[in-house]
Amino acid sequence: MKKRWLCAAAAAVLMAAVLAGCGQKEVSQDFYAMDTAMSIRAYGSHAQDAINQCVQYINALEQDISRTQEGSDLSALNRAEGKPVGLSEQTADVLEQALRLAGETEGCFDPTTAPLSDLWGIGTEQAAVPAQTDIDAAVELVGYQSVKLDGTEASLPAGARIDLGGIGKGYAADHVAQLLRDAGIKRAVITLGGNIYVLGEKEDGVPWTVGITDPDNPGDYFATLGVSDTSVVTSGDYERYFEQDGARYCHIFDPETGWPAQTDLRSVTVVSECSTEADAYTTALFVMGYDRAKAFCEEHGIEAVFVKKDHTVFVTDGLRDSFSLTGSGYTYEE
Repeated sequence: MKKRWLCAAAAAVLMAAVLAGCGQKEVSQDFYAMDTAMSIRAYGSHAQDAINQCVQYINALEQDISRTQEGSDLSALNRAEGKPVGLSEQTADVLEQALRLAGETEGCFDPTTAPLSDLWGIGTEQAAVPAQTDIDAAVELVGYQSVKLDGTEASLPAGARIDLGGIGKGYAADHVAQLLRDAGIKRAVITLGGNIYVLGEKEDGVPWTVGITDPDNPGDYFATLGVSDTSVVTSGDYERYFEQDGARYCHIFDPETGWPAQTDLRSVTVVSECSTEADAYTTALFVMGYDRAKAFCEEHGIEAVFVKKDHTVFVTDGLRDSFSLTGSGYTYEE
């Protein structure tokens, strides 16, 4: 679950933040938004005012892009049954980014998989493997190409539904980081569920340390990354899932088959200055599977950490110097 990820993966970052705050005023705030636990820790004389502004921004964004809040733009679009709906500039921007990234990943990330999420019910007490006929019917409603966006006006085919949760926290992290920068904050740790964004470095000039969750033990981490001024986003099959007849079904769907992605990966971590993109990439790379995902990263210059089902770990070239394997049971793949 995302809350457990917050406890495990952010632990190293937050501890580093505590140790780094000796010479400068440290302010932190924990809160809940976008269906997950969040935390912002910042340093500086105006840190509290800046954090307050960030929390207000996240709450306002959620009111725009949540598909479960009846008054949101996205809820209105999903209920419109094919009719055009006017969106706020912010909602239109998030949707535009989602469609762009869907195209870039050839649909492995797709914001229109909401019918599949609703059908499978993963993360609810009703989670179960649906009938194949129902899956086939839901797949007919999936396809980012069918979304029409013209400026701030959007429309979907009747019955189709969008879920922007796949990039919503990444989008929020990018904007929160910029709000902090604009407020003069040079060092901060932003933890929005499974999305971490760090500003600057620790007070001694050393990069922040971020733990990567152990898929076999989500309450702990198996490796760390030393990072500065960037985001770290992880998706894995341990976050939300159910088991039936000895098989595990996770919340990451293959838009083509309508089934939870069945790949040779347990988790994918992407490090990028753009958390919006990192959010989408983790989903897409997981759906692709290791070989295709590795080639995609090489082609697009994406820095990532892959954990395979056989407990081997692959790290792209740009992260190797900052990556440390700390847990037992995993083998580093050269």
